[in-house]
Amino acid sequence: MDASKVILSAPLQQLKDEHISLRADMDRIYEITEEIEYDSGLVVVQLFSKLYEQISAFNNKLKAHSKREEEGLFPMMARRLGENDRTIEVMEYEHAKAEQHLQDFLTEADRAGAAIDENDAQSITVYAVQALATLTQHFAKEEKMLFPLAENILSVEEKEVIERLISGR
Repeated sequence: MDASKVILSAPLQQLKDEHISLRADMDRIYEITEEIEYDSGLVVVQLFSKLYEQISAFNNKLKAHSKREEEGLFPMMARRLGENDRTIEVMEYEHAKAEQHLQDFLTEADRAGAAIDENDAQSITVYAVQALATLTQHFAKEEKMLFPLAENILSVEEKEVIERLISGR
């Protein structure tokens, strides 16, 4: 099956479309992490403050997106795929891994506080970079494999349930 040819139903397309906005945020975050890596001195600490704000906002958006997948799409697909299939397990693991990297970033940044120096800022930024790497691969997997698979195996009724979950009705 050529996943790029699969037309997604509205709820699956919406989940896929949410990646566009999340990726735009990830691009901004990545640009700041690059500057932090290559700059030095006080500017690194200032950039880190900007990165912290971006990561905090992004983390909330990502959690909302992940929750919609974890409460609707993933359990339904897991039931359809059967207990020997590890597809959903891998997706959930990747969610947890990305969330952990973001949480580590926020925790370490909070621990360092206002007294943060250039070296701490650069070392803590590594968590953000790891989260971005995990999410970049994860989004690609969902778009190329998971969403087209969901389109093929979920019933119209199941897709309607996902749509209600997404829209909060």
